[in-house]
Amino acid sequence: SLGNFGPLFITVAMVLFAFTTLLGNCFYCDNLLNYIHKGQPSKGFMKGFRIVSALVVFIGAGMEVSMLWNISDVLMGVMALINIPVILILSNTALKALADYEKQKKDGENPVFRARDIGLEYETDYWG
Repeated sequence: SLGNFGPLFITVAMVLFAFTTLLGNCFYCDNLLNYIHKGQPSKGFMKGFRIVSALVVFIGAGMEVSMLWNISDVLMGVMALINIPVILILSNTALKALADYEKQKKDGENPVFRARDIGLEYETDYWG
């Protein structure tokens, strides 16, 4: 429906989407590494991580699409194997937060999350 402009538009949109997704994922990984290391990792480590990340992108861009999807599926499965136990471990905390939210709504309050209200004794990153 866009004529000759359609393929060009789709190509540019896909490139921009892929690029911004890649930047977002690299940002997430940088923040994760900061969290795991309890601060900024060494500059050498971060430079190595970024070089490896760039190499993986270039290798992936040259791979067969079917192989790329197969690798992606396996890595998504690995991520699920990591996330499912964590979700189960944190489900009690999430249910307490939901109950606190519903109680505040029922009492006519504007719900505000406070970690201590659901029994989180340790310091959280964002909530007091």
